[in-house]
Amino acid sequence: MRHTFLAGVTGCLMASAAIAQTESIPVDHGVDACPAFDLIQQRILEVTRGTVQPGSDIVAPEGDAPVAVEFILDASGSMGAQSGGRQKMQIALEAFEAALGELQHTTVIASLRAYGFDTSLAHTAEASCPNTEMVYGFVGGDGIFDLGEAARDLVPYGYTPIAASLEAAAGDLVGIMARERLIVLISDGEETCGGDPVATAAGLSARGVNLSTYVVGFDLDNTQAEQMRAIAEAGGGRYLDAPDGEALAEAMREAVGMTVRRSERTLMRCSNPVQGGLTPEGAVLIEPGIYTVGELLDVGEYRYFRVGTQEGELGVVRGLLQSYAYVGEPGDLAESPAALGAMTIRMLDPEGERAGSGYPRIRNLPGESTAGYYADTDGHGFIFAIGDNYETVTPETLFEVSIEPAHDGEGGDNDADPDGEYPALTPAGSATGHLGHDDLADIWRIETDAPVSVRVALDNTDMRFNITVHDAASGRRIDRPRPDSADFTFEVETDAPVLVRIETAEPRLAPKYSAYSISVAD
Repeated sequence: MRHTFLAGVTGCLMASAAIAQTESIPVDHGVDACPAFDLIQQRILEVTRGTVQPGSDIVAPEGDAPVAVEFILDASGSMGAQSGGRQKMQIALEAFEAALGELQHTTVIASLRAYGFDTSLAHTAEASCPNTEMVYGFVGGDGIFDLGEAARDLVPYGYTPIAASLEAAAGDLVGIMARERLIVLISDGEETCGGDPVATAAGLSARGVNLSTYVVGFDLDNTQAEQMRAIAEAGGGRYLDAPDGEALAEAMREAVGMTVRRSERTLMRCSNPVQGGLTPEGAVLIEPGIYTVGELLDVGEYRYFRVGTQEGELGVVRGLLQSYAYVGEPGDLAESPAALGAMTIRMLDPEGERAGSGYPRIRNLPGESTAGYYADTDGHGFIFAIGDNYETVTPETLFEVSIEPAHDGEGGDNDADPDGEYPALTPAGSATGHLGHDDLADIWRIETDAPVSVRVALDNTDMRFNITVHDAASGRRIDRPRPDSADFTFEVETDAPVLVRIETAEPRLAPKYSAYSISVAD
């Protein structure tokens, strides 16, 4: 059971023995949700209480420059394959065209790049890998639909130069006067031209030109999905998984929606300032709840907090940027829409040493978030800190502390190491597991010599997940059932043991979590 409430309702927070009491502002005046958590994050913080400053701010970067996005469409040979009885390229084109309509009445300008489509080239890596081109330049308004028309001429054919395409797209974008630049890659496979797209995405993000990389993965296997997810994370963006055509259409709408929201963002800010300690030894004890930093933290300055958890519980600290950075001279600082906000969450063990998920960091527009996790194995709780080594942290910076069931608990839940030893189930057998946050996937071995029926039921009915079935001896994928509900039953036609992989389909930057049961029947 998840615990989320505000200590501010009780009036004050009790500090540890070495620390004085720290007061927090009462927040119980009927606000059921915090509007600052916009739809991009899919209500990641799930606020139940909070104060809201009167009025609503329209937050947009300075100047008249637009947001610029370059779509990169995979037209490699694999896009000519079938998915659900239709060519994948056709499915992708329809999803792309449908999503473009969201941009028509915005200030966003967009272009289209593609790779692998030139059928005049020899079908070799040497000839095909250089084939990455901008097939339509930047347009906006009604002209946005011209991108879809241009995409219709693409024929799936060659190799997959993802790294080179990212680098080329960045070159296209930096030549455009824009307040923010985004790359949205739509691909059904990994790099095949020897490039390192993860390193490329990280390098582009670090150039300081407000460039982020988003990835939509279409019908990917687990290895391919991991590379695509790593590209998005390295590029400061987000990975959207699309196992089939319906999911691809939804993912494209979501990717385009993120672009739209960057052109104008409406926020109502929450406030519940709490004072933290100056060192790990002076960490202030706080209860689960929603808080704001309440003071401007200089570069390298952190505030430390201690949370009490029991053995087997998972402590989660989710952070949200509610403002742009402050700029100016000391004594005359002001929020500047030209400066991105930033924060780092340091997850520490009870002795103040780095632990759990480490030091997750975010530098982005208001409304973006990150999260840190600590699984308690001894009942001594944990420490965390809020600050940043590279930027100031604003008083509006918000964080949520919650305590949740730890994954991979006594139910026999397992990891997804391809070479691991998995818990086994036989017909008429059942077990429980957990999925979500850093626990991305589990694998179960079904001991059988005949067809079986497998049921997977998630407690969280809003959580999306994928299932793949592999032959236990060879590792060959033999089926990929499509879950259509949180309680899903599928048939496995086999005469030998199989491996069933259950994987979250939720974005890493907006994770969900659930316990689940798995059972096997003849």
